[in-house]
Amino acid sequence: MEKTARAAGADEELIDKVAGAVGTELERLWDPKMSPPAISAPLYHLTGRLCSEDDPFLAAKVRYTREALRMLPRMQARVMESRDSFEAAVRIAIAGNIIDFGTGDHGEQIDLEKTLEDFLQKPVFIDDMDELQARSISANRILYIGDNAGETVFDRPLLKLLDRAELFYAAKGGAVINDATVKDATLAGVHLHAQLVSTGARTPGTILEHCSRDFVELFESADLVIAKGQGNFETLTELPPPGTALLAVHCEVPCGCRTPQFIRRRYGGDALVTSFARHQRVPCSMLHVPR
Repeated sequence: MEKTARAAGADEELIDKVAGAVGTELERLWDPKMSPPAISAPLYHLTGRLCSEDDPFLAAKVRYTREALRMLPRMQARVMESRDSFEAAVRIAIAGNIIDFGTGDHGEQIDLEKTLEDFLQKPVFIDDMDELQARSISANRILYIGDNAGETVFDRPLLKLLDRAELFYAAKGGAVINDATVKDATLAGVHLHAQLVSTGARTPGTILEHCSRDFVELFESADLVIAKGQGNFETLTELPPPGTALLAVHCEVPCGCRTPQFIRRRYGGDALVTSFARHQRVPCSMLHVPR
């Protein structure tokens, strides 16, 4: 939580206070059966209260969203010029997940253009994109669950290809880390391609018992769910999502096993996962990945 406290403008004395309070709360909350987002959500909220800051990463979220918007025309042109526009759009959406302040492997300073381009050059491992495309064509109602502010901009090329269906884009009901709220997603222009809805929750990932009844009903009624990011991966993998879920997750798990950066893995029944593994490491547990 130190990164969050610093983003909130805390001095060293307050950071030490936050660290102590968070440590005590973590000991109280700890349950190995809980997903990392379920455990971390109250810790982020506690940090915000102690620092008297409701949205510590607001300035960074706006900065990366505006930078991504400047890059968007080139990304859209890349999709249009590609031999496979769907694959190009999916790759761009996944690569956008680099804008994540909750993974601990970088700070708020990201060379977005260079890092995005590097990620776009990574090979695909176990490519189920054709099946995802087929499911998206047959779906009447698609729910796309977003992740981070700024990353939302890089979802737009894919959203544009999906708008033949009744398309919904879900963002957070309130600020947590740099996850996109409805206001953040609006700044990114997501509403130009999809009906923008709130999860009604203020947690990393999508914890359905914390979400609004309207969102849960939408989730359950969708023919296809597309979920982005590690938090959604950790909170949705044990559920039977309707149709197919596309999930971009980046993780660092010290199992010593190296693979290409893009990992696609099928889980439970009808679900399809696209997993983005940082540092070319395969997660030892695909259900609970340490953050």
